[in-house]
Amino acid sequence: MGATYYQVQRSTDGVNFTNLASPTGVQYIDPLPGVGIQYYYQVAGVNGSGTSPYSSIVSMVAAPPGEMSLGELRLRSQQTADRVGSDFVGTSEWNAFIRLAMYELYDLLITAYEDYNIAPYVYINTNSTTQRYALPDGTNYLGGTFGGTSGLPAKKFYKLAGVDLGVNTSNNAWVTINRFDWIDRNAYVYPNSTSTIYGVYNMRYRVMGNDIIFIPTPAGNQQVRLSYAPILPGLLADTDLTTIGWSGWLRYVIVRSAKYALDKEEGTDTSKMDTEIAFLKQRIEQSAINRDQGQAETISETRKGGYAYNGNGWGSGGGQGGW
Repeated sequence: MGATYYQVQRSTDGVNFTNLASPTGVQYIDPLPGVGIQYYYQVAGVNGSGTSPYSSIVSMVAAPPGEMSLGELRLRSQQTADRVGSDFVGTSEWNAFIRLAMYELYDLLITAYEDYNIAPYVYINTNSTTQRYALPDGTNYLGGTFGGTSGLPAKKFYKLAGVDLGVNTSNNAWVTINRFDWIDRNAYVYPNSTSTIYGVYNMRYRVMGNDIIFIPTPAGNQQVRLSYAPILPGLLADTDLTTIGWSGWLRYVIVRSAKYALDKEEGTDTSKMDTEIAFLKQRIEQSAINRDQGQAETISETRKGGYAYNGNGWGSGGGQGGW
């Protein structure tokens, strides 16, 4: 005799269960789970003869749309590799593969999108003697300023996106600083007699280890602004949630982790996974190119700064730029 309805029970510790719902159908969606909390469920069938034994306990962690918990990522990776229940790759090793694949995806997104996950600006107030400054490590940029004394620390540095130099101290306008080639490290000296119309010396930067170095040595009271991508939070516990899946790119992590696991088994054919990984990578790069639909891709401007044709020839049109 079939079930008249089902008794769904939920727990937060896997031991003490309470009744959650009594659906008549074979599917039920928990409408109000707390994000980032691991829940345990068991189900029993009920009819006129009584209640059946409860099912085996299953667990899940609720995540925002497009995100997953470490536990779910591991299960999906194991399913993709067809290794659910296998002990050949242990849990800690699966987790390590997932973290590695997460950083591969993160690096790909930062490279393809350029502005992906860029942290708020941080600032360096230079002096006339210091050439080398530490990059954000999660403690040394209080309030977003190097050597700051108040405010929350800036996020830890992962990859630089750009460096700007303020052209004055009262109402900053910004100019972009370019990286110097290592072979030219002695080509710039201080003081530098060659400046722009704004009085900004030809400063260059380079990331060196955990520091950023400027040549020539910056003058005092100049402000440098850094744009960077912060380090990706690590997934350590099964309840830890990703913060990267807003476009559904976590499939890349799942397939990449599955391939890592299968590569450990000699003779396992992973060619189909290689094909899917290549497709996902290409799809990410394509979506980054066509993300901005506000203006079609065209040949880039020859001149910048507001120069435009005014009917009598090329003029400034109110801009401040030039060739």
